[in-house]
Parts: sequence; C-alpha cells; structure tokens
Amino acid sequence: MEYQALAIGLSDDLFSGIRPLLSSYMHLILSQTVKDATRLLEQHKFHLLLVDIEYLRSVHQSDWLAGIRRISFVPVIVLSDTPEADSHLMVQLGADICMSSKHPHSMIADLSQAQLRRYTEYNHFHGPGSLEVSPFQVGDIFIDPPRRIVMVRNQPVELRPREFALLLYFMRNPNIVLTSAQICYHAWKMTSGYDGGVSHPIYLLRKQIEPQPSNPSYIQTVHGFGYRFTPNFVETCDMCEENERELS
Repeated sequence: MEYQALAIGLSDDLFSGIRPLLSSYMHLILSQTVKDATRLLEQHKFHLLLVDIEYLRSVHQSDWLAGIRRISFVPVIVLSDTPEADSHLMVQLGADICMSSKHPHSMIADLSQAQLRRYTEYNHFHGPGSLEVSPFQVGDIFIDPPRRIVMVRNQPVELRPREFALLLYFMRNPNIVLTSAQICYHAWKMTSGYDGGVSHPIYLLRKQIEPQPSNPSYIQTVHGFGYRFTPNFVETCDMCEENERELS
C-alpha cells in the first residue's frame, strides 16, 4: 500500500527538499490554497499532514484542527518559524508536533517518517475491516458507532444493524470500489457470502440516506466490480483537477 501525505502551504523550497527524502515511504503532494486543501482532505485518505503555520493563520486555526480531529487521528505536523511561541497552542488545538521550518530537510523527513510509522503500524490507522470506535464524519454523513447514531445532512437516520454495519464499512473506505465478497466479509463477518446478495441491503440503505434512491449519489454501482461510496461535498476549487490527476 502506498501511503499519502498532504503538504499544506509549504514553500516550494521546503517541499522540493523533503519530497525526495520521503518518496520511499509516502507520496507527498502540495496544496497552496484553503479550498484545495479542504477538498483533498474530504475526498482522499491521507496518512500524514504537514502544515505551514501561515496556512492555519489564514483560516480559523482552532476550527480547522478541531475539524480534522472529528474525522481522523492522522498525524499533523505544524511547521513554524517560531515554534517556541507557537508549539503549546498548536498542540492544544490538535496538532501532534510543532517544529521549526528552518530545521534541516532531513530532520523534518525523519520526523515525518516516524509519525507515519506510529500511525500506520502502531496505533490509530484503520484498514479494511478494522473497528472504528470513535464518532467521525465523511462528507455530510456523521456516524457514531458506539451509540449507533447516524446523521445525514444534519438529520437523524434510523438504520437496522445490517444497514448500519454496511454504512460504517463504506464510510471507512470512501472512493474505493468494494466487491460483494469484501462487503460480506468486512461489514458482516460472513466468510461464505450473504445468501441474499448485497443488492437488497444496499437498496434499503439507499432508501434511508440518498436524496433520490433511484438516482444514488452516495452509493454508486460499478458494474462488473461492486460498489463505491462517494461522499457528497459542496466545496470547489481551482487546483483540484491537477491534484486529482497526481493522486490517481
């Protein structure tokens, strides 16, 4: 699996300096605008965020970091020219580390690798089939697994256990084509497949969450392969198409 990291607001010199040092461990892309970063974070799974503090100063930094922590435990490294003054606040708001952007590129790369390893191998990263115990949100759908709460476009939705498990599996794997066998095994722990197939549970789930179940926007059928959960977002940006090509 290739891990992906997003660098937000980094200077061209810093980005070009650390990118080759990290190429063996992760695919690092650069975003320079608020809209671009927001769109990419909503539509793709990243395993590390490198954020220049000037980016956080351009947005409501407490809201931005709190928003990240509502949906992910992804490591956030904040780079600052004055880490002594900024570190306490950044860590309190949800960053993992605040370090000097003037450190050698190799030091920043080493620390990034260590954070990636902690996240993916030792701690919070959830691969297919793993349990998600904390509430999180993908697009405009919120799910709280322990309390069995689902909110779609800020409205509560009641789901039966089978459809709840199905939605949870989809939300943990957005924008990925999932086969019927994968759904049966990871969502419902059925090693021999579901006798009734997955089409009927998906039909029932669509009735509950889709604005137009007959023309689904969240759960799309990929004929001949399976199904793909595509979160619904309203953000647009000028740089998204370029970054989408780089991520593909």
